[in-house]
Amino acid sequence: MKKFIIAASLIFLGLGSAFAQQGKQAVGGSLSYGTETESVGIGAKYQYNITNEIRIEPSMDYFFKHNGLSMFDINANVHYLVPIASNVKIYPLAGFTFTSWHQDLGIGAGFGASTSKFGVNLGAGMEFALDRNWSMNFEMKYQLISDLDQAVFNLGVAYSF
Repeated sequence: MKKFIIAASLIFLGLGSAFAQQGKQAVGGSLSYGTETESVGIGAKYQYNITNEIRIEPSMDYFFKHNGLSMFDINANVHYLVPIASNVKIYPLAGFTFTSWHQDLGIGAGFGASTSKFGVNLGAGMEFALDRNWSMNFEMKYQLISDLDQAVFNLGVAYSF
């Protein structure tokens, strides 16, 4: 009987840790580089683990003006988390993006052209747990947008709660 209680306790402890990521939430920020805008951007993100492996991440980024071109995007991505070490996960990502681009025409103050389009995000990332609540990640995604495709390299941090 004693062995049964110990075995049952270990199973329940194992199940508790197996589902530890489900329902986990995090907020964070990022520093990005866009290949089409050729500029640096800053961003904010929210993460929610639907299951241990599947996480949704809405985010938004603003890319600073470079050569008269600026851009912001709003993204909704899904990550499939694959642990490769106790504190490291890799993930493919897929999702949707809404982008708004503005090009100054150089004629004078306030003259420019703007366009907004929807597209698809495809990419991959790697996340490193720094401690119980903090993590950092490196991510590369390709934004497939009609006439405005670009690769985005992202370095981010997140706080889990």
